[in-house]
Amino acid sequence: MKSLRGLLAAVLLAGFPLLVLAFVGGIVTLEVLALRHNVFAAVKLGIVTVPVGWILLKTLLTVERATGDDLPGVEVTPEDQPALWALVRELADEAGTRPPDEIYLDADVNAAVTERTSWLGLRVLRRRMIIGVPLIMGLRQDQFRAVLAHELGYYGNKDTRFSALTYRGRKSIARVVSGLGREGYFERFVGWLFKQYAKLYFVVSMSVCRAQELAADAVSARLAGTDAATSALREIEALAVTWRLFMNNYAAIGWDAGYLPDRFGEGYRALLTDPRRAEQMEEMRRNPPEDKTSRWDTHPATRDRVATLEAGARIPVRSGGGHPAADLLTGAEKMLDRALFTVFSDEALAMRRTDWPSLVAIGRRHVAAEAAAEILGERTLDMALDLLDAGRHEELADPADTAAKPPAGAGPRARREFAAVSVRRRVGIVVHAALTDVGVARWSLSWSGPAPFTVDEPLDERLPSALDKATAAEADTAPLRALLTAAGVSAGYRPSPTLVRS
Repeated sequence: MKSLRGLLAAVLLAGFPLLVLAFVGGIVTLEVLALRHNVFAAVKLGIVTVPVGWILLKTLLTVERATGDDLPGVEVTPEDQPALWALVRELADEAGTRPPDEIYLDADVNAAVTERTSWLGLRVLRRRMIIGVPLIMGLRQDQFRAVLAHELGYYGNKDTRFSALTYRGRKSIARVVSGLGREGYFERFVGWLFKQYAKLYFVVSMSVCRAQELAADAVSARLAGTDAATSALREIEALAVTWRLFMNNYAAIGWDAGYLPDRFGEGYRALLTDPRRAEQMEEMRRNPPEDKTSRWDTHPATRDRVATLEAGARIPVRSGGGHPAADLLTGAEKMLDRALFTVFSDEALAMRRTDWPSLVAIGRRHVAAEAAAEILGERTLDMALDLLDAGRHEELADPADTAAKPPAGAGPRARREFAAVSVRRRVGIVVHAALTDVGVARWSLSWSGPAPFTVDEPLDERLPSALDKATAAEADTAPLRALLTAAGVSAGYRPSPTLVRS
């Protein structure tokens, strides 16, 4: 049944360019017939139909000329990475398929096999494998073996021999349909017609694609062991979450200040090996997030894939797979840096580079300075403290904080008490920025959680109490003013987001 569905999908794929050519041929025939009878009618018909025919042909030819999707990443040769290539070739031989012609390393938590094709994917020209360096840095060798075996398994299963073609066909047909215009009744009709054909193809191919995933999982278990295959699926889920955390909360922490880390790979390894992060990843392995799939997803849910593998015959894991997969890669951390810089924008490439501790200090200081500047507006820090002494707390409260807004008819003290929490937080931000700018406080790098803010002794013990007194309903700013003076903060201090202490 699966083979019949695969064959039907292949037939529908082969019929798609024929449908395009038939449609264009019909347009040409109509034009020729119209010219024989009425040139004016032919011109009016051509205004509507010829652009559509041209769009169809152009889109189809664009797909045929395509050499494959853009491949961000770094190509590595057998001479560059001999151990990696040796493993890939070994697994390809065991999977019963030919190895890829090219291997690329990119900065994604994923691995894939793609092919340069012609004739809407019916003819394979060249095979490529793309492997994410974050994946390599986070997996054991047995898990990495399972991942590669899964990718190569797409092309080694005889019972799903139409599946690779089906995958390529889905992508190619989607390109053709998306290339159709949406202007004019006739164009919308043609777009609708081809979209229905695409939907039919997608429905038929869906079970083929999902069966292919499970078949590739079976190859993964056969070549690497059941436990390696199932643990790799769980590990990839945890690594994906950790990678997003790394890129959003660490690598980009100095972005607004114009800085990037000088060694991404070093930081990512430090995050993976941090004891607290390791505990969090272990929790994600035990209780992976529930992945929801739609009717159009080509992949079954991870939990279903794991359950299918565990229900099958238990295949033992090969010995020696407990070492880090990164040992198979020469200079894994440097390769991650190289892969990332192939996808960065010109803006990113122009940024300054610095070490991780300095990056965190600069990035957090920049955020604090921007927030402090917004809080103060045209005021200085001294002027803000004058407002507190005058009981005008509401002017420093967050206008968007509904909890800081008192009910109608509230008295002056009640109004100050409602605003106190918001004012305490916002004045604290300004003071933190001021102390950082004079060099007596800083944000420090922590791979275990958010960057901690520390103040030099003996100011660190005095600061919380001084802030509490300054922002209380009955404000007393004298202790805070004395602390700021002792720290070297000028009375006319105003934060400047462009001021960076490195």
